[in-house]
Parts: sequence; C-alpha cells; structure tokens
Amino acid sequence: MRFKPLPPLEELKEHFDYNPDTGIIIWKKKPDRRVKIGEAAGRDNGGGYLQTRYKKGFYLCSRLAYYIYHGVDPLQKQVDHRNGNRLDNRIKNLRLATGQQNCFNQGLSKRNTSGVTGVRWAKREKKWIAYITANGKTNHLGYFINKEDAIQTRREAEVKYFGDFRRQDEQ
Repeated sequence: MRFKPLPPLEELKEHFDYNPDTGIIIWKKKPDRRVKIGEAAGRDNGGGYLQTRYKKGFYLCSRLAYYIYHGVDPLQKQVDHRNGNRLDNRIKNLRLATGQQNCFNQGLSKRNTSGVTGVRWAKREKKWIAYITANGKTNHLGYFINKEDAIQTRREAEVKYFGDFRRQDEQ
C-alpha cells in the first residue's frame, strides 16, 4: 500500500500536539472553522483506524503520531500497532513494518474455530493440522493427535518466520 507523503513536520507541529504516553493528538491551531482548539484530532474511519482531515487530505493518526514523534515520514512503510489495537496510538505501540510484517500481526479470523491462528481440525484425517503462511507460501507443519501439540508447533514456527512481528495476545 502506498501512502501520500505527509505535510512538512514543522507545519504539523504547528497544528497538532501529540502526547506519546496517551497516543492522543489534539488540535493546537484551527485549520478551519469546524475544528476546536484542544479537541482530539481523529475519528474512526470505519476500518478501525483513527483518521483526521487536514488541508483537504485524510491522514491516519498513527502515521501522524509516528512522524511527529520520530521526525521521520513513514512513506512506503506501514505503521504497525504492536498490540493489534488500531486505536492505540501510544508511541510504544507503534513501529514501522512492511506490509508482510504487518500481516504477521493480524488477529484471529472470525471464521476460526480452533481459537488459534494456523491450527484447524482436519476432518478427513481426524487430526489437528498446523500451518503457517510466510513469504507468500503456506507451510504445512504437520498433523497432530493433540491440539496442544499443534498449537506449540505453530508458536515455534511463528518465532522462526515472524520474529518480533508475531501476534502476542493469542498466547
């Protein structure tokens, strides 16, 4: 996913104040009549991310927060939320990631029935199967009689393939 470059840092710091401990961005200066000084910038964009309108453009608050704090425009990188909560823009929760690394950190699918990503019941074999998708390839990790063994194998594969970008909250 490509993002448009953010406005100049000095300009953003003139209009926004970012609190890295709370993750909240507030307006310091009114860009138009609809904005109130001291009001939180950002509304849910329908996809679970906070987004704000500034100078006829829409910007994700996570990108603005990262840029204001670090002084580096993420450009082609994505800003990943470590804990998976897209509304949590505290600086300790934000990090730069490639699109693939960001996908490693996805939560549990609504369709999942095992309660663990990459583990499912194989009806025909009457066993649990573990798998992991990385680098565009799905890797079969094996069939298991015990669900716990399948989960353990999947967790070990996450460490190997995903490293620090693996999902932490499902464990």
